Amino acid sequence: MHNHRSRFRSALILAFVCILAVVLFILVYIGDNKYTAKQPHAFDGVLQLDNSALDVYPVLFLINGWEYYGGALLTPDDFSSDTPTPDEYIYIGQYGGFEAGNNKTPPHGSASYRISIKVPEKPREYMLELPEIFSAYRAYVNGEEVVRMGDPDPATYQAETGNRTVTFTAAGNIEIIIAASDFSHLYSGITYPPAFGEPEQVSNLLSIRLAIRAVVCAVALTIALLSVLVGVLSRSGKLAVLYGLLCLCFITYVSYPIINTFTTGFQPFYAIENTSFCAVLLLAMYIMHIISGQKDKWSRYFLGFGALCCFLAALLSFTAFSGNLAIMRGYSYLISSYQFITAGYLTFFAIRAIMRKTTPSHNLTLLSGILVFDCALVVDRLLPLHEPISTGWFIELGTFALVIAIGAVIGLEVAAKYRDNAVLTERANSMERLSDMQQGYFTVLKQEMDETRVARHDLHHHFTVMKGFVAGQKYEELISYITKYHGAVGTDSTEMYSENNVINILAHHYDALCEQNRIFLDVRCELTEPIKVSDADLTGVLSNLLENAVEACLRIATGRREIRLGFINMGDDFVIRVENSTDGNVNPSGDAFQSSKGVDRTGYGLASIRSVAKRYNGTATFTWNASARLFTSVVIL
Repeated sequence: MHNHRSRFRSALILAFVCILAVVLFILVYIGDNKYTAKQPHAFDGVLQLDNSALDVYPVLFLINGWEYYGGALLTPDDFSSDTPTPDEYIYIGQYGGFEAGNNKTPPHGSASYRISIKVPEKPREYMLELPEIFSAYRAYVNGEEVVRMGDPDPATYQAETGNRTVTFTAAGNIEIIIAASDFSHLYSGITYPPAFGEPEQVSNLLSIRLAIRAVVCAVALTIALLSVLVGVLSRSGKLAVLYGLLCLCFITYVSYPIINTFTTGFQPFYAIENTSFCAVLLLAMYIMHIISGQKDKWSRYFLGFGALCCFLAALLSFTAFSGNLAIMRGYSYLISSYQFITAGYLTFFAIRAIMRKTTPSHNLTLLSGILVFDCALVVDRLLPLHEPISTGWFIELGTFALVIAIGAVIGLEVAAKYRDNAVLTERANSMERLSDMQQGYFTVLKQEMDETRVARHDLHHHFTVMKGFVAGQKYEELISYITKYHGAVGTDSTEMYSENNVINILAHHYDALCEQNRIFLDVRCELTEPIKVSDADLTGVLSNLLENAVEACLRIATGRREIRLGFINMGDDFVIRVENSTDGNVNPSGDAFQSSKGVDRTGYGLASIRSVAKRYNGTATFTWNASARLFTSVVIL
């Protein structure tokens, strides 16, 4: 019944995560998408902008209305007299390359793009941002060449890509011509819409975009290094190392805007970028395979297919640039199929993991990240017309969500190891205290044994004296002598609370401590069977309980200070119950209590107790009665 409720709760959480992810992706599609941005658009090669439009839209994205001239590298001189007729008017992103919708035509070759922007007659400064244009081009503004990347001339072709900006002053009309060639890349021509507007606003947008990328990469790198470190130091660090590899592949995959801004693109990087993306998919499937505990052959078949796709992606990424249409088309189909198969795999095994067993809390966190990534793969296919303004593509956002989930899991693991180390330190301190208490306890016992030996030695002389009183029939003197002797011997002795040495030592120590501090201590021990708990664990639990109880009593300025300690067997369970008075300053924090210890104290006493109880398949509960000002601890081992 418990497992059923846990599975149902996990299913609800993951369903909510998926719905939330899809909603957020749709909001990103609407609010951070060049294609859905509210702005004026060009028609038939002309974009009309007046002062009010420039004030309302200081940054515009040149998407629609481009004149397209296939197979030609045009210059401003070609439009000075006899203006050529464009093949068609297109929007950026309409085609993947120079094939212009014809699947039988290779996407390589040359083409020219032209757009006119009507601006106010008063001279004004503008900025044009040119993203990657594949793979060599010349850009002209009002008849002047402003940017040259590589050499687009087919006879002397040289590829070079990168993000560039140009600032210029214009009035009345702005003519932008871009002549591009590509014979070496998967894409060709203008693939991403350029940005145009006021220099300060365009610069701010680019700075924000780069800052976001830099932060994302820095966060991912931090998590990657932490994951690898945890994996190296942990005995079961395989999963942590996989986390680190996924983060590193993610960094390689999303760092291209930074690289293309500060350097010129180089072809091997695009191959590495594509291969890293495929590796992210494979690692996501493999991590799902591990956390879902799947051992069947079908899971291994999918992983084998993923590994094959990574190998082919790496191979085709380096060979597809040759211009072979069949290879390029095969690569495109491979990546699309790989995405769909990965999404299906992640969805199926996430559901299967929930249905078959209870998902641990840290796995649930990771599973949530994987499903967000899964949703990103699906949304990327359903909403392809998406060009982010500031953030990133759906798959990038989904992968970053997975990286954050990995960071949360690694953080929880580090915190757990820190807590375990603190518990072990607390346990070592408890054993050290027990050793000190044993020394004091044995000192008292030795003193009592010495006194007993002296008394036995003197007992012979006392018997001689008493025999003399009896022989002389001096009974009154005998009674007086016996009374004085009894008073001199006394009746003090070390109390035995239990047959268990640890209980005796600790009870004796804290009894003396309570007596010194005017704390009433009542110990009840009703053990019918030997305790099946190690001395170290019993010491850790009992010393922490009593130390906390004494400290709570010492904080009471006025009122009765008392501690009631009880031990009992209940079947196979050994139960310890401690009830102590407090001053009322108890700070609950969830199912725990904030430590009132000083800065030089660990404050991990309750965590140590819970750790021992868990190891013995028991429980440790702590309750606070505010009205009675009583704190009760019950530990079952």
